[in-house]
Amino acid sequence: MNKREIIKWWSVGAGGMDAVTGLLLIVAPLLVLRLLGIAPLSADALIFLNWVGVFVLAVGLSYGLALTGRAHGEAVWMFTGLVRILVAVFLSVRVITGTMEPAWLLVAASDGLVAAGQGAILLAGWWKEVPE
Repeated sequence: MNKREIIKWWSVGAGGMDAVTGLLLIVAPLLVLRLLGIAPLSADALIFLNWVGVFVLAVGLSYGLALTGRAHGEAVWMFTGLVRILVAVFLSVRVITGTMEPAWLLVAASDGLVAAGQGAILLAGWWKEVPE
């Protein structure tokens, strides 16, 4: 597999992961919490989890732009990498301070690893091999 194929499949995988997760947070948030091993939230709080789902879905769908060429791809990867770093830091701080369950560290680790991978590929210049 060459660099361009890795970039393509990374975009499809990361985008699909977020798109499916976002959609599930909208339509079946309690299922997502159960899969993560997180205690169910109150009905009042679930609407905010649905709202977060809209943003997670949007981040996932944005990876589709990465498949349209180098300029869009680099921009999408930089932006989604930033979002993922911010999510990882936010969740880690919340878990450390005891305001969120430790199970959220799985999400923080996932976002942190994807951001690190994207950052490494961006810094290595792999996107320069993708046509405009």
